[in-house]
Amino acid sequence: MKKGHPAHRPILIQGAYLLPDNNLEYASIDELAPRIEAGDLSPVELTQASLDRIEALEPDLNAFLEVFSESALAQAHTAEAEIVSGNYKGPMHGITVALKDLIDVEGTVTTGGSTILKDNMATSDATITRLLKEAGAIIIGKAALVEFAMGATGMNPHYGASHNPWNLKRICCGSSMGSASAVAGGLSVTAIGSDTGGSIRMPAAVTGTAGLKPTYGRVSRAGVLDLSWSCDHVGPMTRTVADCAHMMNAISGHDPRDPASADQAVPDFTSGLKQGLQGLRIGVPLDFFYDDIDPEIEAAVRAGIALMEREGAIVSEISMPWVSQGRKINVGVNRPEAVSVHEEWLAKYPDQYSIEVRARLEAASYIPATEYIRAQRARRWFIEKMTEATRDVDVLVTPTVPIQTPTIEECIVSPEGDLIAPATNLLGIFTGVFDTTGEPSLSLNCGFTEDGMPIGMMISGKPFDEVTVLRAGAGFEAAAGLVNRRPPIA
Repeated sequence: MKKGHPAHRPILIQGAYLLPDNNLEYASIDELAPRIEAGDLSPVELTQASLDRIEALEPDLNAFLEVFSESALAQAHTAEAEIVSGNYKGPMHGITVALKDLIDVEGTVTTGGSTILKDNMATSDATITRLLKEAGAIIIGKAALVEFAMGATGMNPHYGASHNPWNLKRICCGSSMGSASAVAGGLSVTAIGSDTGGSIRMPAAVTGTAGLKPTYGRVSRAGVLDLSWSCDHVGPMTRTVADCAHMMNAISGHDPRDPASADQAVPDFTSGLKQGLQGLRIGVPLDFFYDDIDPEIEAAVRAGIALMEREGAIVSEISMPWVSQGRKINVGVNRPEAVSVHEEWLAKYPDQYSIEVRARLEAASYIPATEYIRAQRARRWFIEKMTEATRDVDVLVTPTVPIQTPTIEECIVSPEGDLIAPATNLLGIFTGVFDTTGEPSLSLNCGFTEDGMPIGMMISGKPFDEVTVLRAGAGFEAAAGLVNRRPPIA
């Protein structure tokens, strides 16, 4: 990798990295795209800035498993030539994207964060990769993840943990921890993650970024390694809500390659971003989501809801005494499905799994088929209850995670496979609810703890109504004015 220009190099001052203000590392798509279209900013310059940033900070962050330096620059030169010739493709043209290493890129290895698949060369692009390339995006590398995406803490014994740019001693959560670290640390403008129990939204929450789990079936998973076929989602991880919308415009749509892909009309996901919050109906659950959570997190989320109400939203409380079953159903479905994915590998390569992942899979292998069927039936019941309870609101607003961000040391797995900090098992209890329903769900920053760590607020909507979810997020984001806060590594 080439050394970066001095203008892009960080200066270490009392443990915090400071960068000269060159307006690229933390610029949004909304800021970059007009400059790229006008020719004021070259995709080559933007890509090189990302590569320089990766070279400088990757040793601290460990956000990537592989960086595509040469191919990214080649893509950037192609994008520049296209734009100069008048073939501008839209807001994603020339924008860097990090792909979670579950996603195939032709001619590169897809490891799934494992050693079992260390030689798993992709022979074609995943559909989402192809769509991003067709939109002119620059695929800058493969982001780190939890082994086979099975874990909430962001720990990977094979490749190490990704470090949180807000505090290098703290986790980025899992399993899309590298995608979150890359975006929060300014290493890539955008990233793609996957979410089976919360793995887009949890990392977004603890890194102060925006992460959208689209409706199940909205974005194709063809060419993406399975964890749980009926719970897996892929979606954008970005610096702003608007950037999630721009990415959704590029990656959404029906795909015959994915049997679960929904044949639904694709809206302009940016269409509601400037509508504000006036008249938006917000539901606040009376049950579960605000029980036994960290006081700072509850205070920040409730303050966010109050701000939305002052901006014209109509807030009402909703009784949902059954909602605590959502995460249990999510686990009851995805664990047996994960065993079906790993059955052959588990028989052939048991010693190549980490202690934690192997223990989960082996335990799940004893779940009888009748229990899986009961979980799927309970899932149908749960979806019907959610539909009924939210009939008179547009979105639900809740915390994303109930606890403050653990340290990496607290999440180290013992030789027996037990977590040192059992509280980390709580990380996904809220997010998993909306993997059970398959509804769109967004996490964005709503404040900070006393020690400076981001707090996530989750906005969840009705099936295939990402436009309203994004409208709510953008309205809050504009009113709160938090998007310009930078982590100390910046």
